[in-house]
Amino acid sequence: MNTRLFARAMLAASTALCLPALAMAQDTTQPTPAEASDQAEPPLDDDDIVVVTAERREQSLQDFAGTISVFSGEDLRKIGVQNVTDLQEQVPGLSIANNQGNVEVFIRGIGSSNNTELGDPAAAFHLDGVNLPRPRGIGSAFFDIQRVEVNTGPQGTLRGRNATAGSINAITFRPGLGSFDGSLEFEAGNYEHRSLRGVVNIPVTDNMAVRFSGMYLEHDSYYDNVGPVRGIDVAEAEDNYAGRAQLYWEPTDRLSILIAGDYISENGTGFTGSNFALPLGEIENGNLSSLDEIDNPRDVIARGITPVLDSDHWGIRTKITYDADDFKIEYTGSYRDVDYDYEATTPLTPFFPGVLDSLSFREDALAPANPDGSQPLVDPNIVLAENLDDFSRFRTITDSRSHFHELRIFDTEGDFIWSVGGLYIREDQFSFLASTGDRSPFFSGLEFNTTVDTDSFAFYGDATYEIDGRFRITGGLRYTNDSKQRQGVAARYGFAIGDDNFNCCMGVRVGTEGFEFAARERTIFNPDTDGDGTINNQEIIDFYFDGIKQFGDRDNVDEIFANGPGATDAPCLDTITGDNLTCNGFADTDNFTFAVPFGGQIFRQDGNFDDEFVDWRIRGEWDITPDNLVYALIASGHKSGGFNDNLGDLGVAPTYGTENVILYELGTKNEFSLGNVGVRLNASLFYNDYSDQVFTSLLSVAQAAELGGVEVDLPGGTNQALVVSFSFNAADSRIYGAQLDGGFDLPENIKLDFNLLWLEAEIGNAEPIQDFRFQADVDPENAVFREIEGRRLPRTPRWQFNARLSQAFELPQGELDYVISLGYRSSQYHTIFNSIEFDADGNGTEVTSGRLLDRIDGYWTMDLGIGWSIDDAGKYRLEGFANNVTNAIHEAAIIITQFDNTRFFTRPRTYGARFRAKF
Repeated sequence: MNTRLFARAMLAASTALCLPALAMAQDTTQPTPAEASDQAEPPLDDDDIVVVTAERREQSLQDFAGTISVFSGEDLRKIGVQNVTDLQEQVPGLSIANNQGNVEVFIRGIGSSNNTELGDPAAAFHLDGVNLPRPRGIGSAFFDIQRVEVNTGPQGTLRGRNATAGSINAITFRPGLGSFDGSLEFEAGNYEHRSLRGVVNIPVTDNMAVRFSGMYLEHDSYYDNVGPVRGIDVAEAEDNYAGRAQLYWEPTDRLSILIAGDYISENGTGFTGSNFALPLGEIENGNLSSLDEIDNPRDVIARGITPVLDSDHWGIRTKITYDADDFKIEYTGSYRDVDYDYEATTPLTPFFPGVLDSLSFREDALAPANPDGSQPLVDPNIVLAENLDDFSRFRTITDSRSHFHELRIFDTEGDFIWSVGGLYIREDQFSFLASTGDRSPFFSGLEFNTTVDTDSFAFYGDATYEIDGRFRITGGLRYTNDSKQRQGVAARYGFAIGDDNFNCCMGVRVGTEGFEFAARERTIFNPDTDGDGTINNQEIIDFYFDGIKQFGDRDNVDEIFANGPGATDAPCLDTITGDNLTCNGFADTDNFTFAVPFGGQIFRQDGNFDDEFVDWRIRGEWDITPDNLVYALIASGHKSGGFNDNLGDLGVAPTYGTENVILYELGTKNEFSLGNVGVRLNASLFYNDYSDQVFTSLLSVAQAAELGGVEVDLPGGTNQALVVSFSFNAADSRIYGAQLDGGFDLPENIKLDFNLLWLEAEIGNAEPIQDFRFQADVDPENAVFREIEGRRLPRTPRWQFNARLSQAFELPQGELDYVISLGYRSSQYHTIFNSIEFDADGNGTEVTSGRLLDRIDGYWTMDLGIGWSIDDAGKYRLEGFANNVTNAIHEAAIIITQFDNTRFFTRPRTYGARFRAKF
């Protein structure tokens, strides 16, 4: 079935069911959606108790011996949280960034930025108990959410594979038996934000119910194209819709069955980030003394094409539970398909004073005047026009199809609580990344076209025994086996194109309007088509052309190579109009006189990795009184290793080992009263022993071979200066600190909650690391190995603070409530080099400007929400919200390479209002 048709049908069904039901409903005593769902899964008795399921059983937050943050869906909606990336401003220690569609999660400095098909997240994401290996597109699943739990620390025994940092668990409302209810909600705000959400819960029989929910969200871009080329939209506009359908059935008192399906479609202009290399001084005339001179970093100079995102994420799952009196048996099965397709050109630069002068500059523009006194050969106006007419584009496709199966036997009652089980995860990926090098006489693009298959199975056991009613001990053990295989091809294309004096260089065009990559339609994976054991120039050209479905309207690379490699008489096009003229501002030449491959490499990929590891945990907890708990725990977690790209054509693919984290934590949880004020006060001390930490660098093939300990000869013809992405076990790190959280129940129904984190995170024992901010084939003097011991880990502010003030009070008509959420993050770095610049002797100095700047200054955020429940029954509600009230402009991620300082920002100030009706 066509997935888009399925999605639209699900969304239409959800909305259609909501609308007539709203008109028909008359009984104001019917339960709310939350109450209906809770009938299927009874909550704890006290309405003020916060329920968590970190141990895969329901318990009070205050009874949980560990660190966790939990938010109800209602709490998140009140302050305008739209998706998972917004959570980072609510949870100390949590960093979430959307890096070109990749959701990167770090918890207390532990995470992963390896977003290739070979990388795995270090913080596991779960939707209703199902592990999602690729959480792309899951942001729009944040509708009809009961609660979100952020578990801190290794989750190796209970939450499984690759959870060294922790886990994020999104728990949706499930169908409630015996009640017909639902809601319809409309929301509007700035940036032309519009959202529609609908929910309906329908009892089919006394023991069966269905629940339909859907959402639609759209808004304009958070960026603004202020450049001379109009008609190009820029990143972060969204046009998303999603639907979820669930059926819950209790055929007997012992047996329950839940079947659910969901579909998420995310469209719009995606996430490109913005390259700050120019204003930070990478290019002459572009250096600013401070980024503060940029009024709005979301004002950019756009070029090329409007980014196009086409992401479909859907899945089906089932959970079958049987109660055998003394224990329960539970099976969870799921299939998910994530198809992410994104094509874009990145903005040339953010806007800053003098930006157009900077874009008009090129070294030849400053050449001496001609002997006759005329101006230099290159006109700055032409240079500006060429920069603005650059169609260097990229396209990335990730197609992940994953199977999840788990069988668990458990008992959650009595003095002995235990759980044993096994699970199997399989993921099949197709991964494509390609780019074009428009206007370049040397670099003409790259392509990765691969498939990766991953299998993981595990067996685990975990138990808690209550010794005397006050003291409990917990132990857990888990065995995991991981295997990964990869096949495909990786290529970097380099062509020398020009005349004898390279006069026609900027007339090389590829990627202009109408251009299409072949992607899945590629037919040649082995460039040695004649089978003679060597790859000649014609075979390189044939391979390159096979990866292109259609050249652009103003492309001329196809004409240049029409007669094969070597001498050519292809016309040198006017760089702007595409007419067959002499190149504007260049020497008089009408034709390219040579076009030959050089320095490019085509590497067929064939890698594999296998590993097995054991996770464990030990915990003791003691109830000093019913309201005072102390605990101590030790827990381990692993993140599977993997392999790198092949060095050379089918050459060795060096592997990197599995990461390991051991957490030591001592904590206490307390509730008491100060006069008529109820107080909750929790504290913990923690230490993470982080070993075999993996870093990823851009290395030359020769450096990668040396670092990877590759002692075999590389395949003949391999360019050892070629730059490759390379992951390796580089360091052991120490992460420690203290966390304090609590709350006050004040008079007049005022509540004040807070959370404070002090965090130290530094690299301990480490091998020297190649400075991946420089490329060995471009700047070999700086692309050398540097000491990193003692550097602070990225994304680890030393101080992090959150506070939340809320109140609800009765009005003559209904109830009014408000919430004020405040957050602070101290300064942090985003690379392991901590903004350090090295001199010729290897001495380092922290920079305050320039391309190497990766330091983010401390900042405050504030979110507001206010609501009016219009009637006493709470059927109708009007709300207003403002997220990031101060419009704090801060980076969620920074990527620094030889030519880039690319920054991704959290959302700007957004505000709006919503109306909700329940029935």
